[in-house]
Amino acid sequence: MTELYDTVFPPRTPLIDGLLYSGTYLFAGSPKIGKSFFMMQLAYHVAMGIPLWDYPVRQGTVLYLALEDDYPRLQGRLMQMFGVESTDNLVLTTQSKTLAEGLTEQMERFMQRHPDTSLVIVDTLQKVREIGNESYSYAMDYKNIAALKEFTDRHNLCLLVVHHTRKMEASDSFETISGTTGLLGAADGAIVLQKKKRIEDTATMQIVGRDQEDQELELVFDRKHCFWLMTKAEKTSITGRPPLCSLTLPVL
Repeated sequence: MTELYDTVFPPRTPLIDGLLYSGTYLFAGSPKIGKSFFMMQLAYHVAMGIPLWDYPVRQGTVLYLALEDDYPRLQGRLMQMFGVESTDNLVLTTQSKTLAEGLTEQMERFMQRHPDTSLVIVDTLQKVREIGNESYSYAMDYKNIAALKEFTDRHNLCLLVVHHTRKMEASDSFETISGTTGLLGAADGAIVLQKKKRIEDTATMQIVGRDQEDQELELVFDRKHCFWLMTKAEKTSITGRPPLCSLTLPVL
């Protein structure tokens, strides 16, 4: 205990100050709700060093594994969202190995070429996960996320794993994440994007993490530019006490 107290550990580096930190996070939402648009928005802001809403961003290279897209679709999405202003700090690919085939080794080689990488996005988990003989199980779900967590812990970066929610409702939004509780158990945090009705442009984004305050953001989708805009943010302590603050921001 004394040795532990005397040891100085490096702090978890914020990717987005007050919102997202280094570690492995699940990012879950129902299909076609706008997850990939937010992933692209986040990737671009980090690559450019542009604040996300009212939150400062740590600039760095971003690796985006857009494994359910093709390059023409990515090109159209980027041009619709950001026009012609591009950056070499955002690296996109539509193919990768699975975890069983050596995905982490691929990412290690990428880190050797781009040591300033601060964000990796895996879109989606289904494309890279390892499935055992027992199909989906707690042990296999935990193993998949734990392998990614080991990678992020070595490099002190943030990795977002895009995943789906199930149709069955639950009182706790994080219980709607598809799969076993092994996914959330192994991850450093999770983000759930939800709409009350699919046709609405408003949504909530709930964020939990091991070493950060729980948060709920109210968002609205700008269909012209395909941006998610924040209108309100609320924080609660990780111990579940009443909200520490409530911040209302203008739609920008």
